[in-house]
Amino acid sequence: MTYLRRNPRVGLWLTMFLLQGLVASTVLASPKKKKQKRNRTQVFAVGLADDLAHKAGRITQLLRKVMLETPKIQVLDLTSKLQAAPTGKNKQFMEKARKSMIAAKKALREMEYEEGVRQANKARRAFEKMGGQLSPLKRYKESILLLAVGNAMQGNKKAAQKAFLDLLLLDRHLKLNKTAYEGFVLEIFIEVKKRLGSQPLGSLAIKTTPSGGNLYLDGKLKGVTPDSMDGLTAGNHLVMVKMPGYENWGKVVKVDAGNLVSLDIQLTPGKAGSGFTQIVERAGKAVSDSDLRGEVLRLGQTLGLDWVWLCQLKHKPYEIELVSYLFEFSQARILYKDTLTMELNDYGLEEEVRNFGRKFMREGLRALKKFREEGDPLSGHSGTEDWHSNESESARINRDTHGELENNKKTKTNESGDPLDDRDGTEDW
Repeated sequence: MTYLRRNPRVGLWLTMFLLQGLVASTVLASPKKKKQKRNRTQVFAVGLADDLAHKAGRITQLLRKVMLETPKIQVLDLTSKLQAAPTGKNKQFMEKARKSMIAAKKALREMEYEEGVRQANKARRAFEKMGGQLSPLKRYKESILLLAVGNAMQGNKKAAQKAFLDLLLLDRHLKLNKTAYEGFVLEIFIEVKKRLGSQPLGSLAIKTTPSGGNLYLDGKLKGVTPDSMDGLTAGNHLVMVKMPGYENWGKVVKVDAGNLVSLDIQLTPGKAGSGFTQIVERAGKAVSDSDLRGEVLRLGQTLGLDWVWLCQLKHKPYEIELVSYLFEFSQARILYKDTLTMELNDYGLEEEVRNFGRKFMREGLRALKKFREEGDPLSGHSGTEDWHSNESESARINRDTHGELENNKKTKTNESGDPLDDRDGTEDW
């Protein structure tokens, strides 16, 4: 210390050295900024004839499953993007269900089984009144489990069996923890589960307006509306229909043994309105026409996509053809195209479409990577120079600019009367 006092220059030099080391260590320790993802995407199949609309919906579902199993891409969740927020009434039902669940558990712990059953039943009814907004499904199942256990503890075996059957129809693979329940409760549950395969059967037919909704039965995706299902175990089934641009529809439907239950459902436009469906249809039909690319760009702008997989389903003599395009939005270009030819019947449809979809994703992503690395050969810069450097500015400006240029090329007057035709698709959500 005395040496430093006598030699102030040495002290100053030492101080600067320590400060430089501190700055360097701070820079080295600071986390690297993550590269912004440029793989926000979705897939849509559009039928070019009215009788192909239902099949196009099925193919869309199959191709989305292929997309979801593909790594390093971000598949946009259309339900969360376009679904309206829960209404005030649904929020009340949700809160009522939550409070009743807490009260039911407390009552069962204190061996007040009658009160536990009453509260569990209140929770279940509150969930069911939420309709298409029923959530979370896990808690709904739990309310039925509490109802079954409470009835079993009271000695009401018949009511317990009925509740366990409703629970197993929602989840056939359900198992109960042997250490958490009384032996006689587990016996009732196992007895109902063993008889599940020999229960009487019924049928369900569902039609929606508009058609093309995703049909869920007991929480699992089953198909596209209109649809019918035979061989359903008789009992209560949770039926839900979800369609982008429309409010979810949901109801617990009782299927009787030997009978057909028919549902004719009018879907209610959600916050995006029916205009979203029309935007998708126009984009799907326009992707193959360079003069109508503005319709495709509008879809990208509406959803905030980086690229999209669009498919056209069309009739050919004695065959059906699925023409697929990978469309990149920042430069408004088709980067990859492939075609699948199918028989008119649906035999082997799922396997054919899945195999084609996996091949399309492999080759399409390879083409996308090459395009981004090499850049547009018609431009004077590389493909990674500044595209998507700012999602909120550069990408959207590109899409808007291309949308305006392409729409100005259109010579055909649109006669649909859709108020979304001449403005931004998100303008009035």
